[in-house]
Amino acid sequence: MSLLFPMEKLFERYVAACLGRSLATDAEMTRPSNQYLCSHDGGPMFWLEPDMMIESGKLRWILDTKWKLIDSSDRKNKYGLKQSDFYQLFAYGNTYLRNNEDGRLVLIYPKRALFDKPLPVFSFSEHLVLWVLPFDLETGRLENFALCGLPLTTA
Repeated sequence: MSLLFPMEKLFERYVAACLGRSLATDAEMTRPSNQYLCSHDGGPMFWLEPDMMIESGKLRWILDTKWKLIDSSDRKNKYGLKQSDFYQLFAYGNTYLRNNEDGRLVLIYPKRALFDKPLPVFSFSEHLVLWVLPFDLETGRLENFALCGLPLTTA
């Protein structure tokens, strides 16, 4: 007998639970799901649902988790990042952050020996940037969260 678990969902929920316990008192975490990529024939099409959104005052962060192993030393192969993930975050940013002066996007991957520090920041535009941060599964901490200004007390 065996049990199979969708690791991407477990990772997403574990990260959300850990970050939720670490939020600053003036911050709120939600799971936004009220936007669509486009409209077609009079109705919305292609639902956009990021894993998490954190708001503090007028600032807003869109966070998405990926249960994939990346390698911060492998720049030649784009660290193992997927172009489709970047398109996804670009769509989230342009939809959920379009009215914010500075768009803050965060991709979270499991921490491991080959990915134990954040990647250099990715810029979609002057006002829309993406951080790729490691999450330590053993401690339940998001590494280097202060780089992107996330309102966490400890992560």
